[in-house]
Amino acid sequence: MKLKIISCNVMKRELCYSISRTSNRVDVEFLYQGLHEFPKKLNKILGEAVAGVKRDEYDFLLINYGLCGKGTAGIGHPWLPIVINKKQDCIPLLVGDYELYMNYLKEKPATFWYSYGWIEGFPMPGGSDYVQKYSEFYNMKITEKQRETIERMLIVNYQRLTFVYWEELGEKIYRLGREYTLKCLDYLNNHLGFNLEYGELKGKPDLLQKLVNGEWDDANFVIVPPGKKLGYDPLENQFTVE
Repeated sequence: MKLKIISCNVMKRELCYSISRTSNRVDVEFLYQGLHEFPKKLNKILGEAVAGVKRDEYDFLLINYGLCGKGTAGIGHPWLPIVINKKQDCIPLLVGDYELYMNYLKEKPATFWYSYGWIEGFPMPGGSDYVQKYSEFYNMKITEKQRETIERMLIVNYQRLTFVYWEELGEKIYRLGREYTLKCLDYLNNHLGFNLEYGELKGKPDLLQKLVNGEWDDANFVIVPPGKKLGYDPLENQFTVE
């Protein structure tokens, strides 16, 4: 099959790994991460990217996003079927197993997630580069005092920082991501007075591999026929077809 994927950049490493293991021909376009903070902007940018995909070049259009503040709702293509995962954000995709993800949250609620992709491209609470990344992402300079206020607001309802990683991406990625998350934990606990725990969860490629392989089971994916649009069911908290 010939597939076009439009994906959030936060999953770039994991998605590229999965693409390298499929026999399908895949072209991928990455959109800059953090657009979930601005759902209307995400919807506009994603909609423009979808509209730019030519129908005679691909069999399916894959959207590697979650619900993302409803920023993906209403997306459709007049000529190509769209495939998207049913989950609400990227963390279940990085974990790779929705049951494993839900069981972790049941045992350890109030978890703030870190991944290597999030660490690379987004201001993560406690990071030594927080002020710099915040300024780059939001186009707004902040002081250290403002930084502390923002971080307190972000973390106040959480009990732990959990680093989710893929063994398949190698020891160096794991080590650097783990060290970064632990330094964030140390800053938030010792500088801002939190009492956060550290956690790790080894994810797996299963869901992203199914996406690029074309193994679209009803439990994990929604297929939007040409001419239809992606909807959202708030009671089930998942995508529908409109």
